[in-house]
Amino acid sequence: MNSEYIFAHLTIIVLVAAASGFLLAKLKQPTMVGYILAGVIFGPSCYSYISSYDQIQFYSELGIVLMLFVIGMELNIKSFMQMWRIPTFFTIIQVLCNVVFAWVFSFFFDFSLTVSLLAAFIASLSSTAAVVKVLEYIGELKTDVGHITIGILVAQDIVVVPMMLFMRQTSSSFDIDVLLKVIVAVVLVVLIIKHIGQSRNVKIPTNFFIADDPDLIPVMTLSACLLSSSLVVLFGLSEAYGAFLAGVYIGNTVDRTQVLNSIKPIQNVLLMSFFISVGLMFDLTFLVNNFLVTVAALAAITLWKFITNTIILHFFQIETSKAASIGIILAQLGEFSLVLANVAANSGIIGTYGQKLIICVTAMSLSISPFFIALSKRTRNLYSVGDNTVSSILKVLISKKFADDVDKLSVESIKIDHTK
Repeated sequence: MNSEYIFAHLTIIVLVAAASGFLLAKLKQPTMVGYILAGVIFGPSCYSYISSYDQIQFYSELGIVLMLFVIGMELNIKSFMQMWRIPTFFTIIQVLCNVVFAWVFSFFFDFSLTVSLLAAFIASLSSTAAVVKVLEYIGELKTDVGHITIGILVAQDIVVVPMMLFMRQTSSSFDIDVLLKVIVAVVLVVLIIKHIGQSRNVKIPTNFFIADDPDLIPVMTLSACLLSSSLVVLFGLSEAYGAFLAGVYIGNTVDRTQVLNSIKPIQNVLLMSFFISVGLMFDLTFLVNNFLVTVAALAAITLWKFITNTIILHFFQIETSKAASIGIILAQLGEFSLVLANVAANSGIIGTYGQKLIICVTAMSLSISPFFIALSKRTRNLYSVGDNTVSSILKVLISKKFADDVDKLSVESIKIDHTK
């Protein structure tokens, strides 16, 4: 493929992504939906502008790597360490509940245990990018709801390590080495986080080199991302997780502000590349042929996540309506689902059908962010007026009229608080 052809691909895709993102922004909807749409348009499903599997694989892997690097940089480990108990124990209980349910399902329905575990792992993860956008839209990013939610996302990102190690093993080759790898991987991640959380002056090793030339900071930062991605492959982990770890480390050093300010101009471009890659992987023909299965899987996983998330959070003595709000926010599937799908496919756990199904369900979950935003706003208004009854939660989710009435009460209560 000549360079002119590649440049034409890149130019047209970015232009359409910018146009669709601008249109969605004007409609007051998340721009990431526009980026996904651009990927769908140019993928094999529509115009087949990019139809080569190798091209799609490259764009998708690069998009995921860059996306998780940005996510890692945005996570504040010190804030997580101050409130680590609820997010950590929530994530452990959530994963255990999903694994037990998967085991019961596979036992009674004679289904593959490994495939059931894959579904359990996917159901345990949420999208950091989508969730942060939802929190921004509903004004909860810097509240206690936002802090708890972000903490849970950090904990979920950590448990991806053992998940990927398990998925790299087929049921026939699973042995004690897998458990040892999981233990070592988790211990290393915990030590890194503990080091960052307790140290006051974590510095980037190359700080002395880039200090005199700020223009080098974005280049050195992305170099660290790609280097970390390449190194972790030697230890049996994915490139995406290496990028995430590099982002976490760099984003939690004393140079955090300088690095974030320097890389901010290209951050949205990196995020755009990820969501475009999701659209490129999306198989519209597969969705049409398997529409009921895909929608049923999305609805089942979303409802299951919402219910289990709310119950577990309520177990930690969080108000029911507030727990429901967080439960809805975390009901979206995560970008690591795509990573797990690739790992499972390469390990022979799932075939092409299973991989496409996971991609379709994940892409649809990311695309319906406006739906999650609307429901989150309703439950937020409910806990702002102090109503924690289960019946009110169900009413506010189902009835728009009731939700509007609660919204009016919420606005009035805010005005009263401001006058005091």
